[in-house]
Amino acid sequence: MVINAGGKGTRLDPYTKVLPKPLIPVGDLPIIEHIMREYLSYSCDEFHIIVNYKKDLMKAYFADNDNHYNITWYDEEKPLGSGGGLSLLRGKFDSTFFFANCDALLTANYESMINFHKENNNVITMMCAYKNINIPYGVVDIGANGSIKEMREKPLMSFLTNTGIYIVEPEVIDDIEDGVPMGFPDIIELERKKGKKVAVFPVSESDWMDMGQLPELEKMRIKLYGE
Repeated sequence: MVINAGGKGTRLDPYTKVLPKPLIPVGDLPIIEHIMREYLSYSCDEFHIIVNYKKDLMKAYFADNDNHYNITWYDEEKPLGSGGGLSLLRGKFDSTFFFANCDALLTANYESMINFHKENNNVITMMCAYKNINIPYGVVDIGANGSIKEMREKPLMSFLTNTGIYIVEPEVIDDIEDGVPMGFPDIIELERKKGKKVAVFPVSESDWMDMGQLPELEKMRIKLYGE
């Protein structure tokens, strides 16, 4: 399990002026520990964590943690984006691994995800959640010369959204340049253009919890701990 935990978490300002985003508490535990416990429930107990912003606080927290997680740390010398930090792990893996941002938690079946990834011979499988959004207005589609093609009153729009959680083959790391900032979606595009198999594993919206913004942080707490 690889966790990208190096970002500044500006969407959670002002909390992240004090703590790095992975240590923001959700109930009794910081978000990163909730994530790690979910993987431990599937016997995934080897953690590789990429750090940068307030990394000493991160390391200090786990140094004093009674659970003694099996963690290997990777220090970014400069911010490398949501994917570029994987270059620090070159040569470390010879088998499939999970890769996730430190602000998203899935409660779906991880075994099913791995089986799908392996059966389809993917190099990357992206976990995507269905997101339903109610548009609180009447929506109008127009044609030529402003003619009305269709009108829909307060439609429900459904999208597949990237959760920031992936299953990755180690060969992908070899395609990432050292020290070059890069988003992981850009890495996915790079692999697609090379003709490699990249696919989506859909999960329910209810299985995905994201704390990237303050309102979502409270929703996550309620889902994990109740009102």
